[in-house]
Formats: sequence, C-alpha cells, structure tokens
Amino acid sequence: MTADELRLGIDGGGSRTRFLLVDRDDRELARVETGPSNWLSVGKTLAGESLSQGIAQLPALPDVVCGGFAGAGSRENARFFSETLQTLVPRARIVVETDVFIAYVGALGLAPGTLVIAGTGSIALTRRPDGAMIRVGGWGPVFGDEGSGFWIGREAVREALRAADHQEYPDFVAKVERALEVRAVSEIVSRWASGGIGVSQIASLAPVVIKHYPEEPARRIIDQAAAHLRALALAADRKIDARTFPRSIVGSIGADPLMRQLIGLDFIAPIQSPERGAIAWGRTLFP
Repeated sequence: MTADELRLGIDGGGSRTRFLLVDRDDRELARVETGPSNWLSVGKTLAGESLSQGIAQLPALPDVVCGGFAGAGSRENARFFSETLQTLVPRARIVVETDVFIAYVGALGLAPGTLVIAGTGSIALTRRPDGAMIRVGGWGPVFGDEGSGFWIGREAVREALRAADHQEYPDFVAKVERALEVRAVSEIVSRWASGGIGVSQIASLAPVVIKHYPEEPARRIIDQAAAHLRALALAADRKIDARTFPRSIVGSIGADPLMRQLIGLDFIAPIQSPERGAIAWGRTLFP
C-alpha cells in the first residue's frame, strides 16, 4: 500500500468513541464504537482502553489518524491523546483536535456558522468569516454543560431524591432507579461518591426523562434543558450575523425530535458525521 492510503477519523466523547476507517478514495472500510474517551471524566486508563479497543477492531492500521476528543482543549490534555495514539499506531501521522472542532467541520465544513453540540455535555462553536473560532459554554459537568445529557440526568436524580423524600412521582422515581440499577434512589449519592456511577451513567438517564415527557417532573426538566440550549445557540449567534450564516445542532440530545421542537430554532442538517469531519480536516493537513 502507498503512504497515506488509509485514514482514520475518531470522535471521542464522554459516553462513547466512534472510529471510521476509509481508503484514499474515501470509501468506508470499517466503523467501530467503543466506550468513553474523555479522560477528564473517566480517567486515563478507561480512555486509553477505549482507544486501544477501537484500534484493535480495525481490519488494518491507518496511515493518518485525525481524532477529535472531549478534554483535548489544552496542550497537556491533547498530548495524552497524541501519545496514546502514537503508541497504538506508531507509523501513522497523528492529528489531535477537540471533539467540538471536528464536529463543526463535519456539520458545516469550514464555512462561517454556528454549531450547537448537545450530547453528554453541551457547547456551541461559531466560526466567523475571518476563520476565527469562538466557543460558548462547554464548561464541564460541574460548572456548566446546561441542557446536556448529564445536566438532564443530574436534574432527574435531584428530582427523584426530592420526590422520594416527599412521596411524590413514584413512577418517575422507579424509572430512575431501574435505569441506574439501584434498589433505592438514595443509593445513587453514595455510588457517585465512590465512583461506582459516573458522568456517562448519569447522562444515560436523559432518554428516560425525555420518554417520560410531558409528565412531571420530566416536563420541568426537559423544558429547562431546551431553554438552556436555545440560550446557548442564540449567544453563539450573536458572535456573528446569524441572519446570514447557517446554524446546525448535533449530539444525542440535540438530535432528539422533541428537544429540537422545544428549542424552537431553525437548524440545518449536518453535512456529515464528526468522524467524517475528522477525516476531512486530516486531509487539509496531510493531502
């Protein structure tokens, strides 16, 4: 095979990591999904395992790897992903970006516009006509990520704890308990403290809450989440002339039909997936 014949795009997030292997004609050769790779929330060991398992399932090793990862925003964090990938694919050219950037390239290319990402976390990215990229939100599960899957899940746990105390919404409480496989909702607190339940597990409650809509307290949680995502999109729009440039939204929460309806803004369909966006960006650096 000639150099740079196989290219791998990786979309590494807080809940799952997706791998797409293509040949030099952009034909899909393999698609793999593993666990989370945001080492800031799941630790370096689990993040490394997710990458290792994905690479191991490929039919051949790539010549160019471009990955976008949650938690790769700083030089130190990006180094972890770069070094891990270089160990797994020692002969490949490695490009590491944030998951937000490759999602933008996938959804809107390199044209000016706004992308809202609402999955495990939430963030918006705007590209101005001069090429400058500006972020809004995305400050992590502790201080931000309003409207995200984790935010919805955390609010669900809070509401379930209050409901159990006041003997309200027994059906909702039972659904939260079943989803997290606990005998009583109060167990979630101790399991979170001990590390038995993490960000991805709390975020997995989001579909449960959405499905419970419009019953309370799901209605209250989902309406608030949609309001947060709407505000995030509009804040990003203000960075450019939103009347001129497109707006898109991706992620498990952003793609949900109910959430799109409640957000109440116009979004165009993404051009392609974040993994494809990673491959496309890699081609601009290594033609």
